[in-house]
Amino acid sequence: MSIGFIGADYGGSLAPVRTAPVVLRNVTLTGNSIHMVVASREGDVLFDGKLSAKGDFMCGTVTYHGGDTFPMVAQKRPSTYQSQPQAQRAR
Repeated sequence: MSIGFIGADYGGSLAPVRTAPVVLRNVTLTGNSIHMVVASREGDVLFDGKLSAKGDFMCGTVTYHGGDTFPMVAQKRPSTYQSQPQAQRAR
């Protein structure tokens, strides 16, 4: 999974094992609550969870278009990437 800023908003992609990458259509962060909408051919897949205090883990539930739910944990990989300051992203 890759999440970053696209302008002033979050966006990204998800590359599941054995399938093509899919687009994160919407990423919303409110406090430590995170909500993502993942586009798929069969319909949207939703993730609702919590971000750790350090921002290096998120845990929650994935809800597939058919209503099936599964737990999900994601861990941030070390990176040298530095995002632009917020004032420059909003342009």
